[in-house]
Amino acid sequence: MKASTFHPDDMPPGARRALYGIFCWLNRNPIVLRGIGAVLRVWPLVGGWFGLAARASAVKKVLMRPHSFSNTSHASNMVAGDYLIGMDPGPTYNADRALLEQRLAVLSVQADADREAQRRIAKLQANRAGASFDLIDDYLMWVVFRAIEPVYGTAAQKVSQGAQSNADDEALQRQFLMEIRYVAAQLLNGSSATLPARRRAEVCADALQSRIKGATEDIRQAWKVSCLADVIERNAVGLAWISHPVTVQSGALIVQELLRRPGVYDSLRSLAKQSSDIWSDSAFRATVRDHVLELMRFRPVFPLLVRDVPRDTELETGHSRNAPCAAGGKVGVWSIAAMFDSRAVPHSGRFHPGRNWGDEKELRYLMFGYGSRQCPAKDYAVDIMTSALIGLLSLPNSQLRLAPEEGKAIVYDGPLMSRMRVRFGE
Repeated sequence: MKASTFHPDDMPPGARRALYGIFCWLNRNPIVLRGIGAVLRVWPLVGGWFGLAARASAVKKVLMRPHSFSNTSHASNMVAGDYLIGMDPGPTYNADRALLEQRLAVLSVQADADREAQRRIAKLQANRAGASFDLIDDYLMWVVFRAIEPVYGTAAQKVSQGAQSNADDEALQRQFLMEIRYVAAQLLNGSSATLPARRRAEVCADALQSRIKGATEDIRQAWKVSCLADVIERNAVGLAWISHPVTVQSGALIVQELLRRPGVYDSLRSLAKQSSDIWSDSAFRATVRDHVLELMRFRPVFPLLVRDVPRDTELETGHSRNAPCAAGGKVGVWSIAAMFDSRAVPHSGRFHPGRNWGDEKELRYLMFGYGSRQCPAKDYAVDIMTSALIGLLSLPNSQLRLAPEEGKAIVYDGPLMSRMRVRFGE
């Protein structure tokens, strides 16, 4: 494999738009990515030519070697500044991760997400009975926000609403949530994003940084830490844009995949009808959680990953000979293909939430990374999405449907789903 010097910034505007369009289309059609991944699994030599890992064994080996295949590949798309996801292992990474784990420990995501899901469903039923609503802006965005907001402790309101507001103001909170959505969108868009999309992300990143800078002392007191201001700001900004938007997008993708599988949806609705209280039924919650993970496997928010190659090394693709990787190049990680590798996942093409993963249990969470760099918030995110899905199942006599009669039911902003119009019907 030769080091690639290609960058979308070097392309003419028309060619760049075309490349971005192809990238977005592939992200919206994961079945195509799975098909390409299947070819790469059968002929790993071809993957080696292009620096692509598709077999489960190859993908795991790439992700287990962060010094050879670096997360710094994210750096150019992290418009709000450096954070864990784009760092190499080292003292700064370790300290920031320890702080993140400390903040995650204060959360009660299941209780908070359950409470907000129940409140939102009741509000939608009371105010808009039979009418369509936006699953993202009217439901998921708020369920995730209420579950994650306590990570800022007593500074939460100042972060989301600014210094001048004391009351719970959803209009100000919505402005904050839109800022972090577009900052996160750049990470999903990647380097092929059009210049207007990137400029929008940069404007929102500036606003987010200013917002956090104005609340730094409040955050310091809430977190009870003595870190330098720039350390607090880096972590507070990173926590904002990576946690909420990615979880919301994952939740939307889960519902999209579920609605494509009416048999699976009907089965969950039937189980909900049989439960005396779906919110306290631990067996039902465990079943829904299994479905969340399986739906994410079929439609992950990050189906493809890229890693920098800081020094000469070799890529193990599964072929008898390793592929040489020159310093300065990049490798592609076809993570969606790895989760469908029959060598690691028996009957991988079947939708089977209750599958016994055996020794490959961690592969089930590949959409959150793998090994020492796996996202420490993965279980929190899955728990929030489980609560959100239980909320949508809490009306067992009402079936959730897309509402395309008002135009397109699903609207995309690049690869990001920005709107999903749905309604409850009989």
